[in-house]
Amino acid sequence: MHRVLVYRRKFLPRSETFIYEQLLGHGQVKPLVLTRQRPFNRKQFPYSPVYVRKRMAGLSPWLRRQRIKCLHARFGPAGLELLPYARKTGIPLITSFHGFDATKRVRGNPRYRRALRRLFHRGKAFTVVSDQMRRRLIRLGCPAKKITLLRSGIDLRKFPMQPPQPVENEAYRLLSVGRLTEKKGMDTLIRAFASVRKKHPRARLIIVGEGEEKRKLRRLIKKYQLGKQVVLKGALPHHVVQRELAKCHLFVIACKTARNGDKEGIPNVLMEAMASGRPVVSTYHSGIPELVRHKETGYLVPERSPAKLGRMLDHVLDSRDEWPEVTARAREKVERNHNIDKQRAKLEELYLRVMKK
Repeated sequence: MHRVLVYRRKFLPRSETFIYEQLLGHGQVKPLVLTRQRPFNRKQFPYSPVYVRKRMAGLSPWLRRQRIKCLHARFGPAGLELLPYARKTGIPLITSFHGFDATKRVRGNPRYRRALRRLFHRGKAFTVVSDQMRRRLIRLGCPAKKITLLRSGIDLRKFPMQPPQPVENEAYRLLSVGRLTEKKGMDTLIRAFASVRKKHPRARLIIVGEGEEKRKLRRLIKKYQLGKQVVLKGALPHHVVQRELAKCHLFVIACKTARNGDKEGIPNVLMEAMASGRPVVSTYHSGIPELVRHKETGYLVPERSPAKLGRMLDHVLDSRDEWPEVTARAREKVERNHNIDKQRAKLEELYLRVMKK
């Protein structure tokens, strides 16, 4: 088994299931995890071995002792941290970009942007989660031939196609899942739901997640007198999110570009909702239109438009006859492009190709 070192500075935030899933199930390589602090969320992400090094001094001889054949940095800043050790040891370096590291960080830090050119020149390979991010890296100076499109994937066994939830007395249950940060657009969603309530007074919105915008969202709920219709459930374990998806009628997430330039890749929870047979409503943001095709595999509206989002939600709730075809095409799309087994195989192939070179 070839030994690959996967470096994630924090192992592992609750939202980064996509990283955990790509550690598992390899046939010819064995990933070892390196992190800078004590691992957390271990029940959600049980993995071994995980090595903790608060300082990187002495990393080169350690890599040799561990017989590491490939380095894999998760996020651009991690790639820059590992680059000196890749040069010292001659071990090939792969860097995966996921979102903020190709948008917000570039815009807000000119030194980081300049350093990326060095990484693009000396790194052996780079992965991105969408065609949109691939184009972004090329504009930043990354050679196109070094980029591999490695889409986020989900374990379809955990998200089987669910039967439609019955609707009693128009009591629709809308669900949104994501960190309560600006780019997730939860404020846009709450404003949109305020108009949805006028036409569908028995509808409820469940929001799962924690983050710095929680107080702001509570103020909006109070402002629009939605205390009985909108529930902030906080962060929930992944298996509980699966149950929430099964219970809801419609999934919605209103992603937008944050004022500091931060953007999404493609939220995994959209794939999970689509795989579960739930109609999804989202925005024309980043790589989302590569997954959600308007009126084919879901529904899309422009970013930062509560009025348009509200009208779209009303339309979807009133068009239940469309749901079976849309959800069937959505499930097929996820099976074709976001099956974690296919994406793991693609990653393993990249590891072997880089090590062979």
